[in-house]
Amino acid sequence: MDKDILEARERAIQALTDSVSFWGIDPMEARVYGTLFLSTRPMTEQELVAEVKDGGDEVAERLKVLERLGAVKKKAGEDGVERYSAESDFFEILQTILRERREREIGRALSDIEEQRDYIRYRASEDGDEELSGLAGKMDKLHEFIHLIDKMMFGLRAVAGIRGIFHR
Repeated sequence: MDKDILEARERAIQALTDSVSFWGIDPMEARVYGTLFLSTRPMTEQELVAEVKDGGDEVAERLKVLERLGAVKKKAGEDGVERYSAESDFFEILQTILRERREREIGRALSDIEEQRDYIRYRASEDGDEELSGLAGKMDKLHEFIHLIDKMMFGLRAVAGIRGIFHR
């Protein structure tokens, strides 16, 4: 590829890297994914290391994460060497990322709030304290709010019909 094409490709990868930080995706993961996505063929780990100009250990770690998220697929070539390619179904990748984040963050938050609310509710009944009953009620509202956010995030599944737009 000539210098201008390589520069355009690099700028696109950088734009991807900059934009996905919103989703909590590591910049190196975005670089590895973007490099694979814009590649005309599957790449070996060594080719990726040379392309992203970073240490092999870091690229290997990011490849494992991207595989787990379903963003990258690994396949042995005819020569027995493993090569990586990028998944092009962005909607599916986003769903996997959201599911993982949900389990780690929102699930933990809901559980913590429930646990603390139950303790406060218990203490309110033991002590006959109306203030604690009010606090337990506020924790109910907080739990409902976080649960609503959880439902909204996974409401994306309801728009699964638009997947065709992103999967070409």
